[in-house]
Amino acid sequence: MENSIGLKQQTCPYQAQQAAATVAVIPNITTPLVTTTNQPPVIGTDNLGLLNSFIGTWNSPTGADASGYNVMPLPQADAPNGYITKNFPYFEEISFSAIAGGAPNREGKYTQASSVLFYEQRVYIADNADPSGAQPIQNTLIHAENGTWLYHVIQNQVEGPYGPGNVPVTNPIPVQNPATQYNKQISVPHGVSVLMTGGPVVSGTGNPVFPTADRTQLPFTDPSIIDPSTYLTQQLNSLNANGVTVSSYSSINVSTTNHGGAVSNINFENSFGKVISMNTTWYVETLSNGTVQLQYIQNIILEFIINGVQTQFSHIDANTLQLVETFVPVNANQPWQDTGVTVQPGNPITVSYKSGQWTADPATNGGNLYGANGCPNIIVTQPGYPVQNVNMGALIGQVGTNAPFLIGDGPVTTPAGQSGALKLCINDDLNAEYGAGLADNIGSLLVRIKI
Repeated sequence: MENSIGLKQQTCPYQAQQAAATVAVIPNITTPLVTTTNQPPVIGTDNLGLLNSFIGTWNSPTGADASGYNVMPLPQADAPNGYITKNFPYFEEISFSAIAGGAPNREGKYTQASSVLFYEQRVYIADNADPSGAQPIQNTLIHAENGTWLYHVIQNQVEGPYGPGNVPVTNPIPVQNPATQYNKQISVPHGVSVLMTGGPVVSGTGNPVFPTADRTQLPFTDPSIIDPSTYLTQQLNSLNANGVTVSSYSSINVSTTNHGGAVSNINFENSFGKVISMNTTWYVETLSNGTVQLQYIQNIILEFIINGVQTQFSHIDANTLQLVETFVPVNANQPWQDTGVTVQPGNPITVSYKSGQWTADPATNGGNLYGANGCPNIIVTQPGYPVQNVNMGALIGQVGTNAPFLIGDGPVTTPAGQSGALKLCINDDLNAEYGAGLADNIGSLLVRIKI
């Protein structure tokens, strides 16, 4: 049988865990699995590094267009070799959410600040991989996972539990080791917990070169088994054929084999399906059309007892993800702020207020902050404000160099026919023509962008 990228696919029996009378319904993979708190998160490249680009909800195409591929070996006593492989195209949903703070790891004289990105992931079979068709497994949930990504920076340690002063140091505090700056913690329902460490970020231009399967490692000694990395390359080749290229990319690799990494298995898995190690690389790719996509490849080394012998196997999966929804902070004291989202021709984006408060002038509204609708009862008409005849301090947007537009609480869809980078701002006297301008502004909003 031929798969979606035209390569020969090995078909294997699939032992369904639950019988069903009808084919599973295609899940809604556009709704965030993880949502933000009612406080704006502390994000930015200083706090989260490359992980700043992960924030939001991502998914991948379903059905015949599925961009993910999985090779999963399983022990099975009645199989000729004592094992089978469960190989199939898949699609998924994954949400990343930054928290409104961090976790300090105190040394005594200094602190390792650990900024946190929570995530949840759901993976679904893209087609009925059972060649007999005995089980309606298409669109069935096959894997669930939750965990955290961490970004570490060494900084001064506050005195006492909260400061305000810092612990005195006589020597400069050390710099965070870039080789362990990123961590990924995973909880898998099989009863396995994984901690991977890694870094630094590797950047380049053009298509990344992906790690390929080791053909000397089971089950990839069988040449008919697809290397999942080919799915990543095929996705980029398809874009290239349509005139879209990878302008630049940044990648991060983390592994249990790096310093500080570890795997813990429950007793059953330790005996019969032990995770030995795990290695994953994630790619943040900026495309020539202005959009950003994620690609990843993950290799888990498993150990099964096959015919009385402990035998190791590679379990590899890889996928390409598109952004569905993201959350961005907008500060009151800054002019136009790039959201990192590009509006494509014919594909408008919806923007709405999530949380937070700000003010464009502390002397108004009784000194109270307000939300995205702006200061009550103060309508601005001066040309120094980006949008006139609306409330001072309202949330406004701009696509490329087009005219700014009011968002307020929203939801508001970007104007039809416009394309370009989406920027957000507070509706204020940006050039200080009539007073302090942005200098006296306070607060920030968290804004939801649905693509």
